[in-house]
Amino acid sequence: MNKGWEHTLSFWNQLKDKSIYLGCSGGVDSMVLLHLLHSLKVKLTVLHVNYQLRDEASDADEQFVRSTCKQLGIPFQVKRVDLKSTLENGGNLQEEARIVRYNWFHEILEDNSNNRVALAHHQDDQIETFWLNLARKSGIMGLACMKHEHNRIVRPLLDFSRAEVLKYAKTHSIEWREDQSNSSNTYRRNRLRNVFIPELDNAIPSLRSSTLKLIAHFQETQSELEEKTHRYTQSILEEGRLLISTFDAFSREERIELLRQLNILPSYSARLAELTEKGTRIEVNTPLFSSIVRDEQQFTFLRKKKIQHHLIVEEVDRLPSSFSKDIAYFDADKIQGELQLRPWKIGDRIAPIGMNGSQMISDIIKDAKITADIKQQQLVIHDDDSILWCVGLKISRNALPDSSTKRILRCSIS
Repeated sequence: MNKGWEHTLSFWNQLKDKSIYLGCSGGVDSMVLLHLLHSLKVKLTVLHVNYQLRDEASDADEQFVRSTCKQLGIPFQVKRVDLKSTLENGGNLQEEARIVRYNWFHEILEDNSNNRVALAHHQDDQIETFWLNLARKSGIMGLACMKHEHNRIVRPLLDFSRAEVLKYAKTHSIEWREDQSNSSNTYRRNRLRNVFIPELDNAIPSLRSSTLKLIAHFQETQSELEEKTHRYTQSILEEGRLLISTFDAFSREERIELLRQLNILPSYSARLAELTEKGTRIEVNTPLFSSIVRDEQQFTFLRKKKIQHHLIVEEVDRLPSSFSKDIAYFDADKIQGELQLRPWKIGDRIAPIGMNGSQMISDIIKDAKITADIKQQQLVIHDDDSILWCVGLKISRNALPDSSTKRILRCSIS
């Protein structure tokens, strides 16, 4: 792995004062990166997500990574999520898994600006991503694929091919776990990896280098778009407006990039252009903005009103004669740690009263036919062990009061 190693070493020297969190599945790519980072003596913590999809094999993956970290003296954190119900309900399993792990990564990044998340994507992953995004008719950002560093997520193996990573692992006697699902061509990425790209490489030997040059070109173009539109994005965030003349002067790609930085879907670019009369508007329903209004000379971005929710916990002597969905009662001695209030997120589960096993919060919200804007505001109450209340919808059976309960807690939201 000599090629690119000097660049990688220089890259990590710039981050030697950062806290690095490595996403590690136990596969050859992430185990090689674990070996490299450990050898560079960076401040390292390993993250592992156990989706519990392959029963004993998933637990064996977790134990393998845990044991390796213990042997090397590296802190280890695991997030266990049961995604089997997503598969049973016909959901996009790979996308759900991606959302779960990236939500966790972003929580870690938000916790401290000094944190960085390292991922083991390599050159072959980059090429596969390009062809996948091309098939999806992605724009410039999709075809720019993955960068070495973006939003504090770093990918130091992008310069190396899968063959080089595998050779490094064998040369240094690095052990890893094989995920048998990688050999299945059920998933589109696997079909690309195992069938189509090898056939194209055999037919057109220069295709790999040509694809990498295209990716580099799109990355350069994407960087230019980000740089040009960033100051307008900041102006909208600070002042809530954009001159119509500025919007009209933007290219299609610049309009899409501006909206992307505001977490607004690209399709709204065309809808904005159709607002020709003063007072007309479109609803956008992002976490920050509710709508965009056309005024005389500007678009005005209307912010959502922030609602501060507070958890009220009171100790009461007895349970009421009738119950409300807006109030929950728990056995204080069954609660693990402290009760906390937060918005729901993908992967959340609850063990509801009246059913065996658990249920995904996303399914509960879907069954309740909650609108998109209210869906974003759905709250859950949890202790250190599990979710106890999907507020207004379902209560967990895990901490319910019974005849032996000594202390009853009454919970409500203000």
